[in-house]
Amino acid sequence: VEVLEELCRELMYRLGVKPYYLHHGDLAPGMAHRRTTIAEGQALVAELRARLSGICNPTYVIDLPDGGGKVPLAASHIESREGGTWRIRGQDGKVREYREVVG
Repeated sequence: VEVLEELCRELMYRLGVKPYYLHHGDLAPGMAHRRTTIAEGQALVAELRARLSGICNPTYVIDLPDGGGKVPLAASHIESREGGTWRIRGQDGKVREYREVVG
C-alpha cells in the first residue's frame, strides 16, 4: 500500500494527473502470480482511502470478461434500510443508524 500511496501522491501533486482508475489484474495467461484477489484489492483501496485525500483516491475497477465492461468494485457502506432508517458502516467499521428527516 505504501507504493500505491506514493504513486497516487506523485501523480496528483507532482504531475497534476488524477489517479482515476486502479484496475484489478486482467485474466491474462501466465499472470496469475501477479494478481491479487478482489478482497485483497478492496483492502488495499480501503487503506489508501485512510491515507490519501479524496482527489488522490482512484476508483477500483474490474474489466469483466465477455464485454461486460469496467465495473467499480467499491465496497458498499450501506448495510440495510428499513423505511427512513439506514444502517451504514462508517470508516471505522462500526455500523450506525441514520434516520432521514425531510421536510
